[in-house]
Amino acid sequence: MATEKVKKPANPRASFIHKTLITVFLALLIDILAFTIILPLYPRILAHYEKVDGADEASLYYQIRTIVQRFRESLGIEGTRLDIVLFGGALGSMFSFLQFVSSPAIGRLSDKYGRRTILLISMVGNALSMLLWIFSKSFTTFVLSRIVGGLTEGNVQMSIAMISDVTTTETRSRGLALVGIAFSLGFTVGPPLGAYFTSYHLHDAFPSLSWLPINEYSSPALFAFILILIETAYLFIALPETLNFKSSPLGQTAPPPATPTGLPKSANSQPPQKTASLTLLSTIHFLFLFVFSGMEFTLTFLTHDRFSFSHAQQGRLLGLMGILSALVQGGYVRRYAHKYVPERDIVAQGIAAASAGLAVVGWGDKTVRSLYLAAAFLAFTSGTVVTSLTALASGVGKAEEEKGGVGKGEVGEEKDQGHVLGKFRSAGQLGRCLGPIFACSAYWVLGGETAYRAGAGALMVLAVLVVLVVPKGAKKVPVVSAKKSA
Repeated sequence: MATEKVKKPANPRASFIHKTLITVFLALLIDILAFTIILPLYPRILAHYEKVDGADEASLYYQIRTIVQRFRESLGIEGTRLDIVLFGGALGSMFSFLQFVSSPAIGRLSDKYGRRTILLISMVGNALSMLLWIFSKSFTTFVLSRIVGGLTEGNVQMSIAMISDVTTTETRSRGLALVGIAFSLGFTVGPPLGAYFTSYHLHDAFPSLSWLPINEYSSPALFAFILILIETAYLFIALPETLNFKSSPLGQTAPPPATPTGLPKSANSQPPQKTASLTLLSTIHFLFLFVFSGMEFTLTFLTHDRFSFSHAQQGRLLGLMGILSALVQGGYVRRYAHKYVPERDIVAQGIAAASAGLAVVGWGDKTVRSLYLAAAFLAFTSGTVVTSLTALASGVGKAEEEKGGVGKGEVGEEKDQGHVLGKFRSAGQLGRCLGPIFACSAYWVLGGETAYRAGAGALMVLAVLVVLVVPKGAKKVPVVSAKKSA
């Protein structure tokens, strides 16, 4: 499904694009597998460190837990049953905050030194993060692993930038859908793998390693580390550089665009309307992920609290969501986005679906069947919103150039593509940073039902706003055959 639309290359330009898309997709899939292994393990990882560090007043875990308990007591909430929810939300928020900080810098560096170079450097950071997780016998080391991972994770951002480098306005949503499909497949396989590897303890399998600072969750960490090593080697061997592709002899299919006066267009020019459009899309990105990622983060805690799901059951739920999301990406977004359905409408549909899913949890009966129905709605959201918003963000400025009679504007926007997408992704990561902590607090203080009802209402309002404030966009226009290969 992921590569069904990638046609057999007919010329050097098409061959380069084909190789880039395939390499980016496969590497990102491996990356998401490694990233998602930890997702269903959070509640029990925290329970593990409660046993290990909970009684040590000097430990980081004890200090953070004390802050959590004082906050809970200040609100007049008794009992410690939900402490783990807010604790987990804080960890999720920390990782995304670090991405919020680093994304613009990663984007700017990739514009200067190349996508491939910066991606390979970020992979070294990812490997170090996983290595620290393997040896995280203490909670402090585990947190350090998340800090390193948050600051250096650049695969998703660079994948989006590289796909944008080699695609046109008309083919961008189809290309970026590969990112969504990689996410979906990764979420399908990664969490079950994480749950599976928790049944193997390195201490039991290799008693001679007992002197190392490993723990009962080092097995899934080791597997994630191996995946990162495989991904890094594959990228080093197979990934071409895409920066300046469209302005290179291989990538150009028409003379460089010029202004109406005939003067060359500055590659670094950024029309005022481009900034405004990016600000609008970034704001929507932030608001959506603030609500959606926050409520999504509480889902594993909801299943743990309401249904007492095991590792395997958590993995099956997330796996089903991944399968459905991949089907949406491959069967709907890649086939219909931009060509038949404007990206704006797909964004609105996805946000409305999320509202429906949260409403099922908030107002529906407390059965596993209702939970899976809600998961289906959320899977549709995962397969549509971020991909379509990213396609819109990667193309801002293109419409302004076309209105000015400049032509397609492919070369003009290429020089700052990484920076633009870095700023856009940074806004989303800020939403992911604040969302989990606020959602977990609402889940904790208000209760699961009220929190999910509030999230459903907020997302429905946002869906309406998207329709009202985001331009619908022009219909697909004919392009010369040479560009169709992109």
